[in-house]
Amino acid sequence: MLLAEPAAVPCMKRDFGFDSFVCVCNSSYCDTLPQVQGAAPGKALVYTSSKAALRFDKEELTFTMPLDGDDTQTLTVNRSETYQSVSGFGGAFTDSFGINLVALPDEAQELLLRSYFSPDGLEYNIGRVPIGGTDFSTRPYSYADNSPTKTLSNFELQKEDFTYKIPVIKRAIEMRQEKPNNVDKLLLYSSIWSPPAWMKTSNDLSGFGRLKEEFYQMYADYFVKFLEAYEAQGLSFYCVSTGNEPLNGIVPFKHFNSLGWFPTKKSKWIRENLGPTIRKSKFKDVKLLTHDDQRILLPWELKKELEDNVTSSYIDMIGYHWYLNFITPSSILDSVHELWPNKPIINTESCNGDKPWQFTRVMPGSWDRGELYLADIVEVMKHWTTGWIDWNLALNREGGPTWAKNWVDAPIIVDANKGEFYKNPTYYAMAHVAKFVPRDSLRIGLKSAGGNFFSGTVESIAFLRPDGGIAVILVNKHNSEHRVTIRDPDRGEFTLSAPAKSFVSAIYW
Repeated sequence: MLLAEPAAVPCMKRDFGFDSFVCVCNSSYCDTLPQVQGAAPGKALVYTSSKAALRFDKEELTFTMPLDGDDTQTLTVNRSETYQSVSGFGGAFTDSFGINLVALPDEAQELLLRSYFSPDGLEYNIGRVPIGGTDFSTRPYSYADNSPTKTLSNFELQKEDFTYKIPVIKRAIEMRQEKPNNVDKLLLYSSIWSPPAWMKTSNDLSGFGRLKEEFYQMYADYFVKFLEAYEAQGLSFYCVSTGNEPLNGIVPFKHFNSLGWFPTKKSKWIRENLGPTIRKSKFKDVKLLTHDDQRILLPWELKKELEDNVTSSYIDMIGYHWYLNFITPSSILDSVHELWPNKPIINTESCNGDKPWQFTRVMPGSWDRGELYLADIVEVMKHWTTGWIDWNLALNREGGPTWAKNWVDAPIIVDANKGEFYKNPTYYAMAHVAKFVPRDSLRIGLKSAGGNFFSGTVESIAFLRPDGGIAVILVNKHNSEHRVTIRDPDRGEFTLSAPAKSFVSAIYW
């Protein structure tokens, strides 16, 4: 028996003068994305967002017997052709997100968090948590800045943890638990930007600097101290990274919290310190993720780091960031998978507005930025990526706060002075995968044929969900409408319309 799907609250549109619009939320109003409950036999549900007018609009289509001679693009589903399992989608609980969240009235805070984590929001199932400060804090800090004896005896969480991270994460976890029989719970990933400055060759949290070898073991202990401190607050972690963007501490293009690592030195530290320390602690089941940097360095950096079998045995996952994807082919990820097929690959950080030539950091309503998100997700998941984590969950109108003046964009922008927040097209880009592709879904074969030679074809990917449903995600990057037929040998076919510049998600059982 199918459950009745609650009616969606529609988008309250506002135009900020860019190429599309935002959906406005405040203390009393916010659009919703009801959980997909199921489709009747012989039916498919299709959800569409478009640059011109639509945000997650739903229609029901009927399967028919396959027809020949149609000039539409045909996508044929192949359940027997399976690839990687999906780990999930999410964003980061930065200090900046917490600062913007708590600046809103209580009711608006609730609606913002629901927009990401509840059954009527994106249903995010991954949260990335910085260990200490980042460039998206109001100050650079670690958990042992004031240590005259250079030990961890005075290790302590900071005010940011107790105000902007821990209580917010707990609220998000509660929202994920609203879903009936939910096994797709919120998993926390952590990453560190810099150790205390006194552990580094630079004696500075930012810029060029590496870890002094005399502190290799103490730095590993620092990770355990963090896990213990958050456990004491009722939070546990699924995964911990060996460190955020080590390249920034070697070639510091941007001066913010960083720690430089050369691959062989990092391999030694993992092999002799971090790996054994984690595995011998109460947190032995926490996954270790390495790289956590631009994919331009792949697979070279990993070959140097993981050529030692002991080091490799401690590493469970491989993370990368999207910022230089435009100059590195996604086929690099195939090489990584071929070398380490048992280590899942995940995109661990992404945002728009970070490039030096992007003078407008925050662009409320930019469709192009949303298209960049979803097109990248579709592309990299065709190359063994298992999940995709956004950066700040929300920022202010300037793209901060950020002590390092590293302003960028986010899927949700907060205007605390007006007590409201704005959902960008990037938010809905994430919705078109996060709402349809739960953890442990499998990417399956999807063969494209036909279509209009002159106007091109839509980009597409398909997944088999744990509940047996098939989700097909489409991105129409063209300025013209496209008709697409989805054909399933076990079901028949249905034809949908993808409007010009649109995201489309189709699902059926």
